Amino acid sequence: MVDVLRLRCRCICGDHPQDNTTILISSTHGCQECNPVLCSHHFEDCSMAQTHGGAVTVHCIDRTAFMPRFAIGFLIFITMFLVLVALNK
Repeated sequence: MVDVLRLRCRCICGDHPQDNTTILISSTHGCQECNPVLCSHHFEDCSMAQTHGGAVTVHCIDRTAFMPRFAIGFLIFITMFLVLVALNK
């Protein structure tokens, strides 16, 4: 069976903004793999932040979650409805 990478682990390393610090992780283990150790292993800024007293924060994002998809679809629907109402006046 093919393991689809549907989870993203976003690493926030220290106080300085970085480039893309996102890692795709396996959906079989869920968000348990998304931890500061993973970020320190993949990104030098995170390992420096962890050793020099900075904070390493992680955020796990499920790309297949229902509510974000529903919210975006609903906003598109409302926008189209308002455009149609404006055009018919």
